[in-house]
Amino acid sequence: MKYSVRTWFFWVPVMGTFLIFVFLSAIHSISNTEERNSTAVYNPFTSGNLSDDNLVDRLRALPLGLKIGTADWNNGALYLDLKVTENPLRVEAVKKDLAAVLSFSFEDVDNVNRLFLRFEAVDPWSGSRYLILAANVRKNEWDHTLLEELKQTKNEPFSERLVEGLHLTLTNLWKMQFNISPAG
Repeated sequence: MKYSVRTWFFWVPVMGTFLIFVFLSAIHSISNTEERNSTAVYNPFTSGNLSDDNLVDRLRALPLGLKIGTADWNNGALYLDLKVTENPLRVEAVKKDLAAVLSFSFEDVDNVNRLFLRFEAVDPWSGSRYLILAANVRKNEWDHTLLEELKQTKNEPFSERLVEGLHLTLTNLWKMQFNISPAG
């Protein structure tokens, strides 16, 4: 009898430890399955698509020199206003940001079908906004060579090809500020 009681005191803790180990392994296995099926809350660049959920993160990552005033995403159209606050305004800065937004919209993202981009001068005293330049580009009319041509121009006027291809609106304020008009 002494032998069976001693054996019992030995095997009960061993079996208890074994059962706890099996139980914890099962919980760990279930937890790993849930982790594999879960989606990260913040992972803005997993998709080439733009959406309301990732609009801010994707635009914030753009290498822009000007600040974003407003942005909206609606049914395949990206609406973006860039605030021009620097004085004097450099043509190169505007063209660089125009190129960055075009590249993002039609090369980095798959589902932008139309881009409405405005450059607005903001009066620091009154907060009034004045349209300087606007672009209205459709993806089905997009030509990558327009982007290359834009990147090559610095302080030169926009070529007629760029004005037509990007549907640029050059306001009187733009023309007066830079004393330039489209090249002919």
